[in-house]
Amino acid sequence: MTPTFLTILHDTAHKNPMWACKMLPVLVYWAERSTKPHTYGELSKEVGHRTDQIGAILGLIDDIFNELRKLKKFKDLPTLNCLVVNKATILPSNGFSYVSHNYESLSDEEKSQEMEANNIDAYNYKKWDEVLKTLELKPYMPKDNYSDENTIRKGIYNNNSSEGEKHKTLKEYIYNHPEAIGIKKVALRSMEYTLLSGDRLDVYFQLKDGTQVAVEVKSEISDDADILRGIYQCVKYDAVLKAERCVHCVKGDHYPVKVILVLEREMPMEKISVASLLNVCYKDNIKPQD
Repeated sequence: MTPTFLTILHDTAHKNPMWACKMLPVLVYWAERSTKPHTYGELSKEVGHRTDQIGAILGLIDDIFNELRKLKKFKDLPTLNCLVVNKATILPSNGFSYVSHNYESLSDEEKSQEMEANNIDAYNYKKWDEVLKTLELKPYMPKDNYSDENTIRKGIYNNNSSEGEKHKTLKEYIYNHPEAIGIKKVALRSMEYTLLSGDRLDVYFQLKDGTQVAVEVKSEISDDADILRGIYQCVKYDAVLKAERCVHCVKGDHYPVKVILVLEREMPMEKISVASLLNVCYKDNIKPQD
């Protein structure tokens, strides 16, 4: 007799099970390799879903997990539904009350605490490969970036994207309008800020609470290889800023570092996985306004 969870998941008569089959391996991949939540839009984009209205699909995944938990070896199976959040609130939508019945009545702080606790369980769970095997699903394999990696190594990516007028326009827009990427309470700002590695940040902000924000911008003419390069640039800037902080800060002081990759175009689907894996924050579709 076919287990109930397989009957639910592999129901070919309806679309939501099909999307669940595509989303579950992505969620498992994120649980195993990432340490931060992703947006509903990112999950939809990753599997080719046309909208980020995926509550019913996530509810179906919860139904499947509840059936799996009836098996002794999966009785402690954590939820994956907290790995995806609303882009504006950075919290699961109130639809998460389908999983946690009192969720909608919680304060934002309590919701955040519950999300963090659930995600820690998901990150630390050791049986994800076995879960996928039991569900008869293959592990998620992100689209490869080898071609763009080779382009970067050969130095033939779109160099003009770093010095052109469009790049300058986007850089100046972010400098003058940090709120466009969610940056508030700016105390100091600079363009072409020089790090002690000799690298120059497109835009640098210091916030009133001491937080340092490094911004790397890629205009609409940046090709995919240049965007991939930008992800790795952000990794470098984060490391250097933290090294500077380590050397210069008085013991006990806490000055957080934040690095943001800003794209005028949409983040390519296969680059989302790289950014997520490396915990690089990005803002895409940022258009300079007059």
